[in-house]
Amino acid sequence: MPKRAALYIRVSSEEQARHGLSLGEQRKNLMAYAQEHGYVVVGVYADEGVSARKAISRRKELQRMLTDVDEGRIDIIVIKCLDRWFRNVADFYKVKERLDARGVDWVCATEDFNTTTPNGLLMLNLKLSLAQHESDQTGERIRYVFEGKRARREVTNASLPIGLKVENKHAVPDERLPIARFLFDYIAAGGSTRSSVAAVQAKFGIFLSTIIVRNLLRNRAYIGELYGIPDYMPAVIPHDLFFRVQDILSRNARWAPTGSIYLFTGLICCPDCGTRLIATRGKRNARGEFHAYQYKCRIHRVGNPPPCGFSRSIFEPKLENYLLDNIQQLIREHIVTVEELREKQNRERPETRLAALTAKLSRLEDVFLDGMMDKEKYAATYKEISREISELSIQISEAPAISPSLRAVVDDHDFRATYNALTRENKQRFWKSIISSITFDDTPETRYRGAYIPFKVVFL
Repeated sequence: MPKRAALYIRVSSEEQARHGLSLGEQRKNLMAYAQEHGYVVVGVYADEGVSARKAISRRKELQRMLTDVDEGRIDIIVIKCLDRWFRNVADFYKVKERLDARGVDWVCATEDFNTTTPNGLLMLNLKLSLAQHESDQTGERIRYVFEGKRARREVTNASLPIGLKVENKHAVPDERLPIARFLFDYIAAGGSTRSSVAAVQAKFGIFLSTIIVRNLLRNRAYIGELYGIPDYMPAVIPHDLFFRVQDILSRNARWAPTGSIYLFTGLICCPDCGTRLIATRGKRNARGEFHAYQYKCRIHRVGNPPPCGFSRSIFEPKLENYLLDNIQQLIREHIVTVEELREKQNRERPETRLAALTAKLSRLEDVFLDGMMDKEKYAATYKEISREISELSIQISEAPAISPSLRAVVDDHDFRATYNALTRENKQRFWKSIISSITFDDTPETRYRGAYIPFKVVFL
């Protein structure tokens, strides 16, 4: 009876950039290996964008595979090479003990480890130790770089609010700072965030939604705080004014829980102004019941004339039915687009230099293992090559990741039944777990009652 094989593949975002690895390529190679050895593939488990340095509990697909191991569905696990699986000695033996208890074997398609002999175990431990050392070195190098940037008060990946920009790696005021100062003074003088929208538009000729205004007024970058560090940069709003506004915002905060769960709240964007549509319960019918949830643009009601021209409502059942009819095909198209982009990025990536460095690193390990280089020289050379690889990887854009949740939807042959079995709260969580935003075009063809609207979905 042929062995039931699980294929485990993993790619971290860092490695996508460094080596041009792809889940598709690993999957193809392992499928060929399984076919060559007469295995029956019963599952493919793919952790994408997940570093092997992370705790094994955070690698969802690995955990799913181990659950299937516990339930007796797997006889052998096939991996490309050892570092696809682990870069930590302790984690390896923790999982190996679990596999041994259930009589499950494992094999590397590109590496040969004989764990039945002392020399084989020594080579295995050495390989894992080197991988762990590389991971530790990389983490230490990254921490060192960022600590240096923080010590120099440089702005790295922060999103600065209106009125601040990055110049020569430091935050400095820009030409929009008067807008921020006006808003703080306006609220401190008794104005509301809702009325501030029209006030800013009248004075500066720009539109800011109430959500943007509230977020702006809460941003501690204006008092020089960044990355949770006070006085990281010069304050552009006086501390007393900032905290006075915080008190006002806290007093004016209104909480009106309705108990309603809107499936697409925060996901649908207005086709005119681009802000997120707000959810409402619609109109009551003759029995006093709300007949449908709907989504409307709040900005349309602000100002005279309104700054937004979209006055229609999007009914929730219409959007939900559209997604249920099309979501699997939309995801398939998304996956194809992402994979094509990956291939394009791989072609344009300086692979020659990366391959040369990787091969050099491999030869270095061989020289060290053969006893032709002392430990100190090996460590220094290893560190230098790793540094070159890391610096080169920074110049390479990362390929987008495909969420395992998206693949699960595509692979579900009875998706509607799965979805319909969810509670309304879990339906909301499901949509928010796979969708970043939903947009649509407001055209004459889509405005009449019952018209078909081709929604556009951006996936996470």
